[in-house]
Order: sequence, then C-alpha cells, then structure tokens
Amino acid sequence: MIDVSGLSEGEIKNKVNVLRQHIDHKEREIKNHYYEMNLHNKGAKDLRKKRDELHDQAKVLRDSTSGYRQRRDEVNKKIAELKLQREEVRDRRSGYTDKIGELKAARDNLNNIARGRLESLTNAYRSELEKFSSADISLEYEQSLFKRLHELGERVQAIRKANKIHGEIGEIFGKVGEFHQDYDTVNALIQDMAAESQENHEAMRNIYDEVDEIRSRADEYHKRLVEIYEVTKPLKEKIDAAKKSVSEARAELDIYLDRMKEIQLSRDERKQEEKHVAAKDKFNKSGRLSLEDLRLLMENDEIKFGK
Repeated sequence: MIDVSGLSEGEIKNKVNVLRQHIDHKEREIKNHYYEMNLHNKGAKDLRKKRDELHDQAKVLRDSTSGYRQRRDEVNKKIAELKLQREEVRDRRSGYTDKIGELKAARDNLNNIARGRLESLTNAYRSELEKFSSADISLEYEQSLFKRLHELGERVQAIRKANKIHGEIGEIFGKVGEFHQDYDTVNALIQDMAAESQENHEAMRNIYDEVDEIRSRADEYHKRLVEIYEVTKPLKEKIDAAKKSVSEARAELDIYLDRMKEIQLSRDERKQEEKHVAAKDKFNKSGRLSLEDLRLLMENDEIKFGK
C-alpha cells in the first residue's frame, strides 16, 4: 500500500498527471497492438477456413473408401475360398494323375509280357490247341506244344489284363479332363475376381492419393497459420503486459485521487468553518445577516426559531 500522507497537494497532482499520461500511453499502445493483431487475424481467419474446408473434404473422401474396401475384402474372401476349391481340384487331379502313371506302368509291363495283340494271340493259341488235340503227333512234339500253349495262355491273360487296365486309364483320363475343366473354370473365376479386387484397390489408392494431396494443401495453410501465430503471440503478450501496467497504474491513481478528494474535502471544511465564524462575528456585531450567513448559523445551531 502506497503511503501518500506525507505528500503535498502539488506532489500528488504531479503524480496524478504522470499516471494519467502513462495510462494514456499504454492504452494507445494497446490499441495499436490490437490493430496490428486484427490485420493478421483477418488473414488467419481466411487461412483457418480454407484449412478446415480441406480437412472436411479429406474426411469425406477418406470415408468414401469404406465401400471400396468392403467390396475388395468381400471379393478377396471369395478368392480365398475359390483357391481352396482349386487346391482341392488340383489335389484330386494329382491323385488321378498318379493313378494313371501306376496303371500305365502295369499296362506296359503286361504288354511286354503279351508281346502282341489279343486277336493274334488268341488265333495263335487256338491254332496250337488244335495241333495239340491231334492224335498224330509225337510225344516230343506234344510236350513242345504244351509248353507253347502255356506260354500263349499267359500272354493272352496278360493282354486281356493290359486291355482292361487301358480301359480304366481311359475312364480316368475322362475324369481328369473334367477336373481340368473344373480347375480352369475356378482359375478363371479367381482371375476375374482378382481383377475386380484390384479395381477396388486402385480406386481406394487413387482416393488416398487425392486425400494426401488435399492434406498437403491443408498443411500449407496450417503452416502459414502457425507463422501468423508466431507473430501475434508476442503482440498478445505485449497487450497483456500493457493491460497489467494500466491496471496497476489505475489502482495507484485511485489512491492519489482519493487523497486529492480528502485534501479538497478538508479545504472545503476549512472554508465553511471560516464562513461560519465570519457570519457569527457579523451577527454578533451588527445583528444583520445575509441569507447565506443565516443558513450557516442555522446549520450549526447558532440560531433557532421558536414554534
């Protein structure tokens, strides 16, 4: 608390003038800072609006990718299912292919044993059998024919088995052909769906590229905003400091003004007392009073009128 009791009226008036000049100076300073800030803030408002609009555009575009992503994921799920189906077809086809290899090996082995066609081997067997059934052959020739018939019989059985296996191979080839068709069909579906998935992915990527471009523009506006904030921040600090200085000066000024009022009040009281003493002296000497003298004496209960 400032002690002003020992200051003269002139000193107090001088202090009041100094404080008022200081307040005026700081208020002009505040006004100038506000004017400069407003110039920057107008640009900041436009930049902020453009930045926020671009952020909104980017959000709308980013949200629009959900449909493409959902379709892509659904297609990819179907592709995964078809790939499992294709693998199953491939495994079954591979099993039949292995079976064909085994049957071909067995057939080729029997063909090597048969060494001829069924018709020619059958005719040869019948011819040798007729010779064997003849009574006019020697024992030695009969033994040779028996051995020959046994060999031809094994060869006939071998060619029959080989022909049977060949038929099985043909049937299996038919099934393998069906698997080929199934495999090709599934593979074609996978390729078509992969193309559809890629289209959705490309659409998403194009949108994200556009979002990145918009965000880049928004970042430029934000960067310029930050530059403005870096300029206006010191101005705001100066304004706050000037306001604080004005507030402190006004508080100090109030102290001096209150003291001025006290001095003025004391002076007025002395003048009133002087007027009162003069009016009383005048009344005592002459018995005559002016209206002002009368008022002063009545206020001090110097004169009373009876009822």
